[in-house]
Amino acid sequence: MFMHLTRELARAERLKSEVSLLVMDLDNFKDINDTYGHHVGDRALRDVAGVLRTGIRPYDICVRYAGDEFIVVLSGCGGEEAERKRVELQRAVDTLQFEARPGKMLPLAISVGASVFPHDGDTYETLLATADSRMYRDKTRRKREAGSPDHSADRSRPSVPGNVSDLDLQRAAVGVPLQSTSRRSGR
Repeated sequence: MFMHLTRELARAERLKSEVSLLVMDLDNFKDINDTYGHHVGDRALRDVAGVLRTGIRPYDICVRYAGDEFIVVLSGCGGEEAERKRVELQRAVDTLQFEARPGKMLPLAISVGASVFPHDGDTYETLLATADSRMYRDKTRRKREAGSPDHSADRSRPSVPGNVSDLDLQRAAVGVPLQSTSRRSGR
């Protein structure tokens, strides 16, 4: 995936075009594994991967990135198109009927964040960090809207305060320390 993305970013830079990166996380995945077993969690991941693969163009790429995360690279795709694709893929997974065991249907859902080259950064590290942060914002928003806690959130990741801008995220992705709010405002 990183080789493909590196090539796509070089091509987009040469052609002055855009590339979008979608980072997705399967909501409540830990609950599925803990309640029904890892073999059922594996089936849920395969079903979601199938929906994602059918929802993208043949020349785009979708990979399982970690545990319950997926990354989609959309070549020649700008911000508006990436947002449409983000919503489309979320809705497609939302309608997926997953049978955890005979007669027990479970809802599946994904949280998604997007970033666009060159607007959100010019390296895959920066784009990945930005999309990942936006995915966690989406997860928080979706949990708030649903009114129920999501126990699948990876507790090892630091939380992102609400006052952190996308520029701060891009700087952090390349190793520039986050400035406090008071220092940024000159106080």
